[in-house]
Amino acid sequence: MEPGSTGLGGLAALKVAMAYGIPAAVAAMLGLLIMPPHTVREFTVRTVSTVACSFLFGPALASAVIAWKPGLMDAMTWLARNGAGTDDALLAKFYVLGPSMLLAGLPAWWVLGAYMRWMASMRQKGVLQWVAELRDKVLGMHSDGGGHGP
Repeated sequence: MEPGSTGLGGLAALKVAMAYGIPAAVAAMLGLLIMPPHTVREFTVRTVSTVACSFLFGPALASAVIAWKPGLMDAMTWLARNGAGTDDALLAKFYVLGPSMLLAGLPAWWVLGAYMRWMASMRQKGVLQWVAELRDKVLGMHSDGGGHGP
């Protein structure tokens, strides 16, 4: 194998890794800014989950978007041709894939964050106190058994 083709293959692999990794990292950073974690463990679990969901569900979401709006690929090919100066159809697919990966990863950050905070609250309060608070909120009753009367 000649050195030039090996270097180009490595550059192409780096380009693909960045195209997949940057949207996943942006999803994690946006989640971090909007709903910051409380502990290092929460940060680690939420970041890994966000990136994993971006990788798993982002391409499926991109495929669904392209199937739903086939003209989008023509527009993205035009953008790749006129914006980047290349006819690379792969670049046009990345224009759709990046936002799709971002949108697929953010819910994982928020849902997992809400779950982890709820579990921490459960550990602090205890199940019985949590059930009593839930009953109070749902039924509008206080723990002493009385309702919210005038």
